[in-house]
Amino acid sequence: MPDYTFEDIEKYYRDKYDELLKANDTDKAILFNEEECDDIPLGATKMGGLPDLPPDAEYPVRGEFISNGKTIPASGLPLVCQINCGEIAPYLPEYSHLPKKGIIYIFWEGGDPHYYKKKYGVSTMKAYYWGGDTSCLVRTPASENTELNKETRVTFSTFEESYIGYDEGDIEAILDDFENESSGFDVDYTETETYKLLDSLKDESGCVSSQTKLYGFKAGLVSQDEDGGNPFLQLNVHQGGLWYAYIWIAPLDGGWKIEETDGWKELRTGVDYDAD
Repeated sequence: MPDYTFEDIEKYYRDKYDELLKANDTDKAILFNEEECDDIPLGATKMGGLPDLPPDAEYPVRGEFISNGKTIPASGLPLVCQINCGEIAPYLPEYSHLPKKGIIYIFWEGGDPHYYKKKYGVSTMKAYYWGGDTSCLVRTPASENTELNKETRVTFSTFEESYIGYDEGDIEAILDDFENESSGFDVDYTETETYKLLDSLKDESGCVSSQTKLYGFKAGLVSQDEDGGNPFLQLNVHQGGLWYAYIWIAPLDGGWKIEETDGWKELRTGVDYDAD
């Protein structure tokens, strides 16, 4: 591990915050407020569960592949979230490239999609946009071997994030955590100083910048090789050694703006992680 001084690290994070602010022209984020409900309306914004798809759309599937001589059968991709663009439109910042109507769907099985695509030729992450009549949507079943994510209804609220200066004791705790946690995934993340530090980033209303959200700044510590861009969707995962997943979506034909349409279209996806 490089022999950083406290002054080096404090300056790095201050400079990184300034870069984010300049690059994205905002410190605002849209918080996902999740609530378990027994009867979520068709087409409503939600995390997990089964997707509400247009009648002619097929449930997205990760194809069969062979790993270490073992055949991994095809499986439906778990729904990460479906976002009703009309519901979120009042909260979107001016720079947002999202449409103001329709539904966005993000499916992801976990793992690095680029790795699985390159090594096995299968897609473990897919995203789509439907801009047609939402009244025709159908809650679509997945294959029996699909491991669905927990279903929660989502409402939105906005909050402003700000840079929190680290003192010397915080920095020492972070470096200790990096060394302690690098040997395995059996550490209780809630007891680490790193998690406590991130969990302390709250505004006056008590919103936590480490929660699932749209836009805003990354909750995890920014590594040297990252480009400084903000995620479209930050997932608070906290499973095993994985803390956060940062997901991007964009049109397949280039650019970032997702144009409103009356039809069904696949989107381009990308994901990065913060992990122990």
